[in-house]
Amino acid sequence: MNKHVFAAALSSVMGFTLPAFADVPNPIDTPYSGTIKIAVDATDLAHRIFKINETIPVNAGEMTLLYPQWIPGHHSPVGPISQLAGLKMSAKGKVIEWQRDPGNVYAFNLKVPKGVRELHVEYQFLSPQSSEQGRVMMTPEMLNLQWDTVALYPAGHYSRKIKFQPSVTLPKGWQFATALEKSSQKGNTVTFEGIDFENLVDSPMFAGSHYKRVDLNPNADTPVFLNVFADKEKDLEISAEGLTAHRELIQQMYALYGAHHFDHYDFLLALTDKLGGIGMEHHRSSENSAKENYFSDWDKSWVGRDLLAHEFNHSWNGKYRRPDALWTPTYNQVKEANGLWVYEGQTQFWGQVIAARSGLWSQENAMDMLARLGATYDQGRPGMA
Repeated sequence: MNKHVFAAALSSVMGFTLPAFADVPNPIDTPYSGTIKIAVDATDLAHRIFKINETIPVNAGEMTLLYPQWIPGHHSPVGPISQLAGLKMSAKGKVIEWQRDPGNVYAFNLKVPKGVRELHVEYQFLSPQSSEQGRVMMTPEMLNLQWDTVALYPAGHYSRKIKFQPSVTLPKGWQFATALEKSSQKGNTVTFEGIDFENLVDSPMFAGSHYKRVDLNPNADTPVFLNVFADKEKDLEISAEGLTAHRELIQQMYALYGAHHFDHYDFLLALTDKLGGIGMEHHRSSENSAKENYFSDWDKSWVGRDLLAHEFNHSWNGKYRRPDALWTPTYNQVKEANGLWVYEGQTQFWGQVIAARSGLWSQENAMDMLARLGATYDQGRPGMA
């Protein structure tokens, strides 16, 4: 049954009338009129709640707001819509009624009254309190802000054609790292330069009370930084061996590809047993996490130390160039999982090669990992005869 026929039947049975809306409009490659201001308050550490306010330029008539569903790098529709709460819309001081689309839980329909040029939207993102509820994104020492989890955007336009002006209020004394360009700061509130929604989602933030920033490519025209956040201040100490290996990672990746496409790059690295684990690629940054002893116990912390090499490689393989069906005009269209053998498979291969070449792994570490891979796909394993 057509979803709108079903909605009409439901309203008849329940004794109320739902406003009629067309299907979620298909996106077009034309600019959205105006700039959306999004302000995120990330100071509620006790409850781990991100509070969001958006100011959206609008015209009178029917409108649909979308919450991102298909998140790049996840290869599946995992947008955490169940953690969106307290949605309120208003204009000129008056409440604007909205309706969740009856056939799409990621879509919110409304009618903008005549004469209204600006819509105010308020809501919260309830980040998990424990790993049983999902990946922990906020702790007393640090947080990971991912824009796809805290943003609503208007349907009908390519994501790259919708401009946002983002700002974040952080806990007092915290520092942050992101690929976004800061335009101003007042107290604990940081405002960033305007950016299209596609690249906003591709520019997450790490922030915390224990932080160190290291230049991995000194005196280069294209800066590359390692931004380390830790549960404890002592875990920020980087040995000479560790620093040399991470700097060599950059040179080895450049030697592999022969050129680079970004204007700057920021590794975001959390050393923690509280924040949820992550390895996520982006064009000009990557989200990474490791155990607290990543630097302090260098000889014993090598397992998984190819993570930064893997995610850095993704900037070329997956972000700068990617299988065509893995890109869609918006974050609410199906991303076909074709080409993952290149997107993830080739990236995994080169990530391990570069980890060995750079010194993130010793020769012995690399041989142990090859043996581990062989054992994983030995007889009796999936895919083996």
